[in-house]
Parts: sequence; C-alpha cells; structure tokens
Amino acid sequence: MFNFAPAIPARSDVDWCWYLRRQGKPGEMLERVLHDISVMDPGGWAAWAPSTLTTTGSPVEMVFQAGQADLQLITEVANPQSDPTNRLAVVSKIMQGRRARQLPTALRDVISAAQAAGNLTYGARLGLRYSKAGLQSQLLAELPMAATDLSGLIYDAALTPTLEQLGQSARASMVGFDGASGDVTIHFEMENAQRHHLPLLAEPAQVSPDILAMAMDGLTDKSRASDLPTGQLGFSYRMRGNDLPPVLTLSMHSAAIFGSDANIARSIKGCGGYQLTGYAPLVDNLPPAPVNGTHHGKIGMTARQGAAPSLSIGVAAPWTCIF
Repeated sequence: MFNFAPAIPARSDVDWCWYLRRQGKPGEMLERVLHDISVMDPGGWAAWAPSTLTTTGSPVEMVFQAGQADLQLITEVANPQSDPTNRLAVVSKIMQGRRARQLPTALRDVISAAQAAGNLTYGARLGLRYSKAGLQSQLLAELPMAATDLSGLIYDAALTPTLEQLGQSARASMVGFDGASGDVTIHFEMENAQRHHLPLLAEPAQVSPDILAMAMDGLTDKSRASDLPTGQLGFSYRMRGNDLPPVLTLSMHSAAIFGSDANIARSIKGCGGYQLTGYAPLVDNLPPAPVNGTHHGKIGMTARQGAAPSLSIGVAAPWTCIF
C-alpha cells in the first residue's frame, strides 16, 4: 500500500534530498518511492557499500535529457554488496506494485537464463520517471558477458545484420523494459569503436550517420578526420514494434572525454545543456567528487530522423556517505 507519511531521510540522504525537494510534486513522488523501497529509510543506505552505478559510489543517478521536462533517476534496489541474483525479482515486484506492465514471461525467462550463465555485478536496477502521465518505472537488467549466445533471443531480427558485422567487438550488456510503453531496449558495449562504425550502427534506426558524427564532433571539438573521442562506445536500440525502426542511442563516458566535472559541465552547457531541465541547479551546487571520480556519468545521444540527436547526461546524486 502506498504510504503518504512524510519521508524521513537518513543523515547521508540530507545532503542531496534538497534537490528532489526543490522539484515540487515530481520530486516528492520520487522521494516517496525511494523511501518506500528503503533507499531513503533511516538506517538504510548510510551503512551501504558503494555502488558501481556511479564513480562516486552513489546508488542514485539523476538522468537529464534535452527537451524532456520529466524528472528521472536510476536507483539500486538493495545494498550493492548483497547478492545480486534476486534483483530481477525485486525490481519486478516494485514495478508490479506501482501498476506497471508486467515483464513478458518469455522475456523474463530469457533474462533469467542469461543471468544464470555468468557472474553478476548488480543484477537489476530500477528507473523512475515522473511526468504529466504520473509515475512510470523501468527495469534495467544486467546481461553477463558469458550470456552472449542468449542475448540474440532478445533483440529484433532487424539488428542481426549489424551485430553480425560487429562480431565480438560488441556485446549485449543490459536489457531495459519500460513499464509504461512495454518497449524493450537492448544496450551494447563496443571496444575499439571507430568512425566507420557509425553508418553500420545508424542503418537499423534509419538515421543519418553524418548528423551523428557532426553532433559528436561538435560536443568534443574534434575534426571529422580524427577518431571518435573514445574507443569505448555504448549503443542501444529501443524496439517499438509496429514495423517502426528501433531508436538508436549512442553513449560515452564523459570523464574519459573531458576529465573533471567542471570540464564536463562546461562542455554540456556549451552544447545545449541549458535545455536539460534541472541540470544546472544540480551541477552548480555539487560538492567536490571523490578522488578519481566524477559526478557525471555517461553522455547519451539519441538519434532522430532528419534532426540533430537529443543530448542526455547522467549525474550521480551527491551522496556524501564515507564508504
């Protein structure tokens, strides 16, 4: 049952709850969910181990996307040090309790088989978004490296030619399930990515690789003759059904490109970051990140037909617990 009592944060939550509480009703709703799943419950995360979700160890990452006013985040659902093998069930139960679509049985069986094939780091995480339509949730399930043979049972046949050409240089790393739309997103990681890979990635989504390349060059101040800003490239395809092409998103680790939080924020703001609702109020008030860490996570570029890609960025909640 939904609890309407005021959320009482643990001491380590106080340093970042101010951000959610300044977002009005959307922030209050997300804070309530975090409290209900014991993320912001007194005596909860103050004693937790650091999370691999962010380089600061924070178990919560805010997500900002250009042109998207919705308040979004990704969160752990259990102490990162605990056994991750049951997280798929935990996230599924949380989503079911909030009237989200149920994960299709066939997809759940494939994910479960894939996770049983290898060691897990986090198992599954929960995505939350509050929009005009209300609270929405998303499952983000880990696919271990040993499950390469099973990942082909998840993605659409339209992706097969691209993935066959990429071969072992790319592997499926995560599957997302949107509890509102029912869309499935397959996330991949690629090593030694080169500029000539962009047309191959763009083909299934029916988008322009040249526009993607120009956007990447503009963000990183690179010339078209140079290599990509980083050899480690993430990409994902959101499969929409109804014979619609999948939606392609490219992602890169911001620290690998820009280094410090200050440099990342400067570059993001210079490329339309002020269109990221709520981004500047958070990053302008961040405490210093731990040594060898940054609050900023991955930069995303969601391709659009005949238009520049939509920019997104993940920012770790300023979790100050001393691990």
